[in-house]
Amino acid sequence: MSDSEIGFAPIKIDSGEEIHVISGVSGQLLKVDENLNPIAEISQPFPAMITSSTIVGDKWIGIWVERELRQARMAAFDLNEEWLDGGKKASLRNNKVNFPLHPSSSTWSQILDSEPTALSEIDNSICFSTINRGIYRIDSESNEIWRAEIPKWEDIEKIDSSDEIIGFVNTEDGIVLISKAGGFAIMDKESNIIQKGVLKMPEVITGFLYEKDKGWFIKLNGKYFATLSSLNETPKIYKVLGPVYDVKYIKGDWIWTGWRHDGKLNKDGKLTLKSRENIGIGIIGDNVLTNDGEWEKIRI
Repeated sequence: MSDSEIGFAPIKIDSGEEIHVISGVSGQLLKVDENLNPIAEISQPFPAMITSSTIVGDKWIGIWVERELRQARMAAFDLNEEWLDGGKKASLRNNKVNFPLHPSSSTWSQILDSEPTALSEIDNSICFSTINRGIYRIDSESNEIWRAEIPKWEDIEKIDSSDEIIGFVNTEDGIVLISKAGGFAIMDKESNIIQKGVLKMPEVITGFLYEKDKGWFIKLNGKYFATLSSLNETPKIYKVLGPVYDVKYIKGDWIWTGWRHDGKLNKDGKLTLKSRENIGIGIIGDNVLTNDGEWEKIRI
């Protein structure tokens, strides 16, 4: 057991309306409220790393991948129920074909034969991509709504054959997906592509946030981030101290935490950075959860 404030090393926070779910480096899960109070005990429903997750309505949905054992699961959990520990890695290693191990306490669970990425909430449903397979939309009960081919961008294929989708978001123009190398596509509700393009970025894209009144905040994997009002315009590039890990849109400003700094880009375009000795993983209110499992006030 870690002696950190939350009890383990975190990697991500998924935020719902009232409940936030913290994921740990070894598959731990902890629910907290707006005041950072734990709602239940720490659980570890499945003995593998959580590689992607999101909240859809009253469900948290995650993907677990154990590459060494070639095992992967997608499962949903009721936010209002207790989550219990599941089997250990030895149980997964001895997994029987007829009685496979599934995440404990899940409302549904699926065995995966390819690794999904970019799990994203879209209008109370889920969009995700599977590497070299396609893109999918399912409802919160795991029923397929549609599937489609992964868009191709000729300019990117020439320079990055390992490109993959990193997220989906619903906008007034349609469902937008963006890839690591900067490819984007806008789709209608039936998955038909309306528009495609490529964002020219100095580094690999690791995530993004979209706000109707503000536009796009694009997280990159090094010492830059980008903003743009429209996907059709040239991005504005900003230099920071390291990668941005979580960003929020608060009262017209972009506010974030990341590698050894917190930052703000205000509505007038002024950039403010405050250094920190650790790494900010996620933000709840004016609190930052650090990589060593401690809560600190944001420094902006």
